[in-house]
Amino acid sequence: MANYSRKYSTAAGSIETVMRRRPQGARRIARRAAAALALAGMLAGPMAAAHADSRSFTLTAARKRVAIGAGMTYDAWTYDGEVPGPVMHVKQGEEVTIHLDNRTSEAHGIEVMAAQISPRHFSGDPTAAVDYSFKAGVPGVFDYHCSAIPVLDHVASGMYGMMIVEPSKGWPDGPAQELTLIQGEFYGKPNDKGFVTADHEAMLAAQPSFIVFNGAVSRFGASNPIEIKTGKLVRIFFVNAGPNLVSTFHISGVIFSTVYQSGNPADALRDVPSFSVAPGQGAVFEFTVSDPGDYRFSDTAGAHSYKGALGIIRASQ
Repeated sequence: MANYSRKYSTAAGSIETVMRRRPQGARRIARRAAAALALAGMLAGPMAAAHADSRSFTLTAARKRVAIGAGMTYDAWTYDGEVPGPVMHVKQGEEVTIHLDNRTSEAHGIEVMAAQISPRHFSGDPTAAVDYSFKAGVPGVFDYHCSAIPVLDHVASGMYGMMIVEPSKGWPDGPAQELTLIQGEFYGKPNDKGFVTADHEAMLAAQPSFIVFNGAVSRFGASNPIEIKTGKLVRIFFVNAGPNLVSTFHISGVIFSTVYQSGNPADALRDVPSFSVAPGQGAVFEFTVSDPGDYRFSDTAGAHSYKGALGIIRASQ
């Protein structure tokens, strides 16, 4: 683009000289040439700007004792000291760079399931950071999680999160009240002080003690509901981080107007009362309510709800 600009300036200077020295006919020719150059400049502008934007994320792997609700704590492996890790939001077509700073003596990595690259990029070792880039080519809502062995223990101990890849043309149904929900599992029984020790055998048996939304039992209970407005579209970005159990997501009193499998608008289902999401998968749920009140959301498997996979959405006018 810089070379083109220099040529344009030189040509424009020549045209101005012609206009000063030549008769009227030559001036008309010069004006036409200038217009052609200006048009070429306008066409060149979008071509130069057509490169996709970029987005970078830096996360830190750290061990931290976290509260998981009901007075309980857990020594978690975390991204940025949180369970789940931070939501990463990008647009389709952007170049995305992921950097993981490992501040532990243990091996940790990060697999973003929106990335279509060799898995060799995802894993690190205790002495090296993880860095990679990819193009967010497919819209949707994607899980990310630790890729270090054993993956089961790392995910069950809290190393997971969500990436939203917004469609290049936006969501088909337009603006909405947007919520993020990530379902996860904790394995281990609390002691008399509420401290939960990780239980690897329970992980292998796929028998979690607690199934949670956004990292804690009763995160969105009656005293802390999710607030929405009646008559306005609600869009829930949902990930089932697992690591083991299928989640069948449902909101009592609601039929989802649209469910996007994997969050991709190309894979839309209409008028669905509930939808199953496998471990490591995501979905987008849309709905509108007209009646104020409390709407309970849950994983419809009875044992899953009993272990904590439920919450309240409170609708007001």
